[in-house]
Amino acid sequence: MVKGEEMEKLSTKEKIVKIAAEIIVKEGLRKFTAKNIASRLGMTDAAIFKHYSSMDDIILAIITDYVSRCSKSAEIGIKKGKTVEDKLRQVLKTHIEVLEDTKGAVPILCFDFSRSDNKKFTKILHSFVQDYKQRLAQVIKQGQEEGVIKKELNPEETAMFFLGSIQAKVFAKVIEQREGPVIPNPDVFINELFYGIMEK
Repeated sequence: MVKGEEMEKLSTKEKIVKIAAEIIVKEGLRKFTAKNIASRLGMTDAAIFKHYSSMDDIILAIITDYVSRCSKSAEIGIKKGKTVEDKLRQVLKTHIEVLEDTKGAVPILCFDFSRSDNKKFTKILHSFVQDYKQRLAQVIKQGQEEGVIKKELNPEETAMFFLGSIQAKVFAKVIEQREGPVIPNPDVFINELFYGIMEK
């Protein structure tokens, strides 16, 4: 649940997105309605549409914010990191922060839209995954060249392993109906990921 003091600082548009993300994760897309969002914010259904022209626009806001922040964090993490391990840690840590902020809604949407005919969202998500995978794969290749990452690994598949592991954490939280963060201890989680790819 979004904490009261957090919500107070947000604009109405941001509040709508936060509550929408929470509904998508906790109750699924069938419960993602203007009425459900409005009732939690103490406003009318019509008031929602003063801020967003459609429910699709709310989903688009959730996805574009996530994609933009993850892409930016990957770029910054790669530039900032001094070693390959440091670069990957920076990228993953920031990705997890964005994931927590959006309540894990985008991985859920990725799964839902991968099975639907909704090309608008699928195209954005596909483009993000491809770009993100390429960025991580380049760092992994660099690590292989430096001898710190196992040479037998396929860099693109390893990048997808990172993304898939993050997705799996979201699904585990949803299935277990757990409260709290999606990934309670990011450092431990990242160490687990690195265990299988780093040269000893």
